[in-house]
Amino acid sequence: MATVRATISNIAKPGCPTHCGNITVPYPFGIGTKCSLDYSYAGTCNTSYEPPKLFHASGYVEVYNISDSEVRVATSVSYSCYNQRGALDGMISGFDLNLNKEYTFSVKNKFTVIGCDDYALLGGADETYFSGGCFALCRKQQEVPNGECSGIGCCQASIPKGVRYFDLTLHTLRNHSDILSFNECGYGFLVEEGSFRFGGASDLSTNYSDFVTRLESTVPIVLDWVIAPNGSCAVAVNICKGNSSCYDVEGGGYRCKCNSGYEGNPYLDPGCQG
Repeated sequence: MATVRATISNIAKPGCPTHCGNITVPYPFGIGTKCSLDYSYAGTCNTSYEPPKLFHASGYVEVYNISDSEVRVATSVSYSCYNQRGALDGMISGFDLNLNKEYTFSVKNKFTVIGCDDYALLGGADETYFSGGCFALCRKQQEVPNGECSGIGCCQASIPKGVRYFDLTLHTLRNHSDILSFNECGYGFLVEEGSFRFGGASDLSTNYSDFVTRLESTVPIVLDWVIAPNGSCAVAVNICKGNSSCYDVEGGGYRCKCNSGYEGNPYLDPGCQG
C-alpha cells in the first residue's frame, strides 16, 4: 500500500499534531477542524487508550490508517444468536453506514457472512440502487473448511464501485435449530479482502462477544477518499502545491500527488521537495 510520503516539516499544518498514537495524520486530514481541510477530514485523538486511538470527528468510527488515496477504519458486525427454544438470544441484525460524500467504500472490501443457517442482504446506493446477498450454510461441524469462504460456513461477495451507503440485514432459515450444538450465531460484516481468515468450526462455535470483539478490533473496512467529490482538476484552485500535480478520480473529485523525483505533502506549502 502506498502511504502518504511527507517530510517531518510538512506532514501537518503548522502547530498541528502529526500523529495520534502510532498513526500518522497527514494534511488534508488533521486532528480537529482547525488542522484539517474541513470537517470531513477531521479526527479526534482519544488519549484514554494506550496507545491513543484516532477516530473520525463524528467520534464513533475508529481510524487505523491513512494513505494518499485510502483510509482504513474499523468494521462493524451484525449478529443474531439463538437458544434451544429457537428464540433470539442476542441480536444486532441490522447495520447501516452512511459516509461523508468525500468517501466511498473501496471494491477491495468483501461482504461477508459467517454461520451455518444464515444469509444476509446488502442494499445501498451509488449512482443507482444496488442489492446483493450471501448464504452461509452447513449441517455438520466436520464439513466446515478452515480458511475458505466458499459458502460452507462462510460466504463472501463483492460490492460495486462508488458506494457511499449500505444497509446490512441478517436472517436465518431455521433459527439454527439443527446446528445449535456447534453454531448458535450468524454474522454479517464488510471487511477488506485478505484481512480476515475464516477459522472454520472454531469461528462458528466461539462465543459471539469474543468473535465480534476480535473482528471489530483487528480487521478493517477500506474507504477511498477524494477532494471535492463534485469537482475536478479543471476547477481546482491552489490546492496542489509546488512540484505536485492534480489528477481526477473516476466517479468524481480529485487528488494531488508529488511529481516524479519529489516527495512530501502536495497539499501544504512549500509542496513536494527534491
